Amino acid sequence: MGMSLCKKAKHDEKNGGAAKNGPLTKLVKIAEKACFSLAPFVQAVYEKLQNEKKLMTVKADKSYFTIADALVQEATMILFPSDKFKAFCGEEAQSDVNVSKRPYSVKGMELPENIADAYDKAMTEIKALCSEVDSKLYQDIELFVDPIDGTKEFCKGLGEQCTICIGFVRDGLPVAGIVFRPILNNKHTTRTFMSGCKEEGYSKGLLNKTDAKSCNPSVLTSNGSISKYVEVLIEELKFERYKAGGCGNKCLLLLEGKDRFYIQDRGVSRWDTCAAQAVMEANEGVLCKLRFVVEEETIKSYTYRVGKTNPDFNEKAVLSKYNVVDQAVLKDPERKIALELVQPYANLDGLFAAANKTDDEYKKVVEAIRKISKVQPPEWN
Repeated sequence: MGMSLCKKAKHDEKNGGAAKNGPLTKLVKIAEKACFSLAPFVQAVYEKLQNEKKLMTVKADKSYFTIADALVQEATMILFPSDKFKAFCGEEAQSDVNVSKRPYSVKGMELPENIADAYDKAMTEIKALCSEVDSKLYQDIELFVDPIDGTKEFCKGLGEQCTICIGFVRDGLPVAGIVFRPILNNKHTTRTFMSGCKEEGYSKGLLNKTDAKSCNPSVLTSNGSISKYVEVLIEELKFERYKAGGCGNKCLLLLEGKDRFYIQDRGVSRWDTCAAQAVMEANEGVLCKLRFVVEEETIKSYTYRVGKTNPDFNEKAVLSKYNVVDQAVLKDPERKIALELVQPYANLDGLFAAANKTDDEYKKVVEAIRKISKVQPPEWN
């Protein structure tokens, strides 16, 4: 395994001509600097969590939440303030957050003083970066942010699988973004990331590139259970199952390996996929709705729009703890899915992602996706 897309100590960057200093590229470069500024703070929280669990809790849907989730999102909102952008959507509800005076706290969880020092240092740099964000250029841009993608892995000592995901949207589509791994450990001794903006020809990153000769065809899945559809699909393809946490991390793994595919009929959310989609597209890859690959063999993006209703409703989807607005609804097994019951940012059409959409393996996988769906339908939950 070697460090790439270039030499170990350097970053790979490609952009052309007039696009080199385009407005979206400038925005992404600011986000890159911010991620590196926040990384030591995130690392400190991660290391603290390995010894005690006072800085984490579990949400109603059984997903994990840490003080780092809230404070990284808070920093992102300060970096990209509401008066400079059209709208902001983050995974976390920013309630009961105190960063005005020490001890800093979130929902009763107090940040230790030594970690607060790391946060203050990061915030000093964040506020300086904010002055570089133009006040008028981005009034049509919405942000979708997952402050810690892969929080369960973050809490369980698998920090190399976690990412900070910042995506920029125009007219409902991701146009730029960054996916950044903030944690260093014995598996990852360099902070890896990929950022990009397709329309301005910009892509930059540092990845752990896998030797193509040692990279077997595989389907990336969660560390936990998978649906029967994905299970049968892997058997049909005779691919390996590659377990990994976090949507952002999986998309970096796609770019780091060869003949890897990320296929999921269970939903994630817009903040999981926004930055990842922008990065994949900037590197000639794809991230799209699985349902339209299954039904029409077409690539179709989710709609990314800040609002109160889901713009991509799927009447075939099944209510689950991950997509329902009110968990109490699940107590009624006969309750059918309806627009008003699902979260506005739930991805109800599954997910398909690949680093290369032109090679023979890609065609083979798409054919298998459509074939298996006829005998083992996707779950869409």
